[in-house]
Amino acid sequence: MPDWTRAIRARLSMVRLSPAREADVVEELNAHLEERWRELVAGGASEDEATRTVRTELAASDMLARRISALRQARWVDPAPPAAARALSIDGLKADLRQAVRSLRSAPSFTAAALLVLALGIGATTAIFSVVDAVVLRALPFADADRIVAIGERAAAPSGKAIPKGFPGPPGADPRDPEALNLVRPQNYLDWVSRQQVFESMAAISVVSEQTLIVPGGEPEDLSMQRVSPAFFDVLRIHPALGRVFSSEQEVDQRPRLAVLSHSLWNRRFGNDSAIVGKTIALDDGPYEVVGVLPAGVTYPVGAVRETDLWVPYVPSENDRTRGRGMGFTLQVIARLKPGISLDQAQSQMAQVAAALEAENPAWNRAGRIGVRPLRDHLVGASMRSWMLMLLASVAIVLLIACINVANLLLARATASHRDTAVRAALGASRWRLVRQSLVESLLLSALGTALAIGVAWWAVEVLRSAMPEGVPRVTTIGLNLRVLLSASVLAVMTAALFGIMPALQSSSPNLTEALSQGVRSGHGRARVRLRSLLVVGEIALAVVLVVGSALFLASFIRVMRIDPGLNPHGVLTLQVYRPGIPGQPPADFTAAFAEIRDRLAHTPGVLHAAISSGMPLRFNLSINSFDVKGRPIDNEHPMERAISLKLVTPGYHEALGVPLKRGRLLSEADGAGVAVINETAARKFFGAEDPVGQVAIINRADRTIVGVVADTVQGRLEAVPMPEAYLQLGEGRRSSGFVIIRTSGDAYDLLPAARTAVLAVLPSVPVRYVATMNELIARQTAQRRLTMLLLGLFGVLGLLIAAVGVYGVMAYLVSQRTREIGVRMALGATRTQVTRMVVSQAGALAAIGVVLGGIVAWNLTGTVESFVYGVQPNDARAFAIAGITLLVAALIASAIPARRAAGVDPTVALRAE
Repeated sequence: MPDWTRAIRARLSMVRLSPAREADVVEELNAHLEERWRELVAGGASEDEATRTVRTELAASDMLARRISALRQARWVDPAPPAAARALSIDGLKADLRQAVRSLRSAPSFTAAALLVLALGIGATTAIFSVVDAVVLRALPFADADRIVAIGERAAAPSGKAIPKGFPGPPGADPRDPEALNLVRPQNYLDWVSRQQVFESMAAISVVSEQTLIVPGGEPEDLSMQRVSPAFFDVLRIHPALGRVFSSEQEVDQRPRLAVLSHSLWNRRFGNDSAIVGKTIALDDGPYEVVGVLPAGVTYPVGAVRETDLWVPYVPSENDRTRGRGMGFTLQVIARLKPGISLDQAQSQMAQVAAALEAENPAWNRAGRIGVRPLRDHLVGASMRSWMLMLLASVAIVLLIACINVANLLLARATASHRDTAVRAALGASRWRLVRQSLVESLLLSALGTALAIGVAWWAVEVLRSAMPEGVPRVTTIGLNLRVLLSASVLAVMTAALFGIMPALQSSSPNLTEALSQGVRSGHGRARVRLRSLLVVGEIALAVVLVVGSALFLASFIRVMRIDPGLNPHGVLTLQVYRPGIPGQPPADFTAAFAEIRDRLAHTPGVLHAAISSGMPLRFNLSINSFDVKGRPIDNEHPMERAISLKLVTPGYHEALGVPLKRGRLLSEADGAGVAVINETAARKFFGAEDPVGQVAIINRADRTIVGVVADTVQGRLEAVPMPEAYLQLGEGRRSSGFVIIRTSGDAYDLLPAARTAVLAVLPSVPVRYVATMNELIARQTAQRRLTMLLLGLFGVLGLLIAAVGVYGVMAYLVSQRTREIGVRMALGATRTQVTRMVVSQAGALAAIGVVLGGIVAWNLTGTVESFVYGVQPNDARAFAIAGITLLVAALIASAIPARRAAGVDPTVALRAE
């Protein structure tokens, strides 16, 4: 094929171009002539004839633009053979691709900025949405999962009287979720099963417990076990992979104890042995016959950090069947709606059941309410859903800012190459050719950005999955979501294509005179300035929203970290010792064993204080009892007004946790069962201004002398309002479980082997569970806030940086386009300071408009974050001031370089160059 380069350079000698621009134009026209030569050959001409024809057409300089354009259009009208047409299309695409690569390489700053923005925007969006999809949006992996509901009780005080602040309802509900469902009383569950008419089946799930698997000759292993009613498998439509599941007969007491294994346990401990069905396995509370194995991947709760290992029948005890005995909230209840029954119909019918039970048993079902909720919503919770959607909205703003910035960069890029594009159009390049070249360049840029985004998203998903706080449902199902990656990439491609093609369309008019004139004086130039300025204002406004959110969550996190837990967490090791109870049998009594364990630990080197307790701070293990001051009449107030949290502890409990003594003294070895210590909240509530020390109170149906008052300590949640609390001697009653608390003189974990040894020496068959330091427990409480603060802070920084890049790009463009104007101004006496002020003031004006608009948007969105911030008003003026000042300063800094460049313009050079 002939080389047209020399002929093209000869024809371009009349045009004044820089070497770089001339090389680009030569490359473009050479590709065009090659296509024309191939077209003639494909149409039947010989190679020599085609060469002569092309040279003749190129020689007609006065008609060059019209004839090349007409010949190119004729190619689409006169069809070539299919193979030849495909060859032309592929060759043209290759030429466009080569030109796009050279074009991007020739502008490394533009390319690097655009790729970085795309990679961060698409990658961050994909990572966050992958988390939200797995936790909140994805359907449960059960047949007809939308028909599965959770049923629970919603406690309410009688006569509309509010339950005292600080006391939660029955356990199992998120106190920040108004639609949350509490755990259910067994007696109510049994009544619901017999009276309901809207569910195909209803199942009970007892609280998850742990059991130790004892394998002869093998290592024992802690297993996660759920007691479920047989309808559990019907509700979820789970069919065993091996054997069978248990049936309703196993709900009756005195039946053989059966177990269904998870697939992972079957594989891990029994080597996928199909003969396991019918065999017996030994657990803490006795032998169980294995009747079946579930399929791989089937578990409940879905995606839990620790999967359930086995399921055994829930057998209601005599107390569970008798109203008035064993009225604890211990069951989760799930059900499957009958065909044709809606959620509202089920809620209405269960409300009627609740009303009937209240009428029949007013002492036990006063103002009880039944809630019916889709199981997925129940597992996720309203607060978790809101938190995830807030993160998703925040990262969507980042993606939007990224797309706006890429659009701005592309407009700047198109403006810089405006004259090249117009020269090519004037010399014969068709509008389609120019648009196609711009489209290929934009698509290549987006493809490279997406490829980088995959790496960013994969890394971010791994980090987020490991950083998810305790309690996030379905956390193990989090993975890179390719659908989201594709959607974000399509948005980026559309943005790049739109803002890459528009300038090509505007610049493709074959007017060489206009192409060599100042672009800013044309209508297209002014329109692009307005569009780019509008985009920068939008970037800054969106960045304001992110920075306001970042400031609010940072302030909230600081407030949470300043909460006084009422104890000294440093150097404190905690662990739990318990043996699961056997249904129908009294719990084990470890009271004497606990005393011996404490004595062994107290004499261990490095241990400052050791204690055993029935409960401890930051563990939701409340035992609510009544409190009455002896000699005072009891009015008819709601029982919760006299409620107090009760903890049974050994002497040394408060010393081990570092809880300050406020009045009186602490419990001692010499004290019997008739003494108690209360916290400051209880002292204020029940004694007012009186000194409680020495007074007698009725706690747990016995007289207790108050010997001391200690500081309030946190309970289940770090942010919860302190509640009244009393401490009694652990020796009262039978104890089958307890928390071991050890204050050490060094690293808490250095004493863990000694703690295990002490426990195993006294209780050799009882494993140590839930090992954690107090610092770790506090960190878990703040994990969600910490993660939110870090993510929103990162999003805010990204938005700020991208917006600053946008301001810089616009001001740099304006300076480059107004070089002649600046030169004239300086020639007429303008000083460097005046020129700098002119550029900076323009940037400040754009930033100010963006800050005002962003502040208005953020102000209207503050209600959405109210439930997520602690100790901070969502419309705190300081957060808005910080965001506004930060964005203004960033905009001014970003405009400093273009301003300095403008101030350094040489008037003589500027006037001569253009």
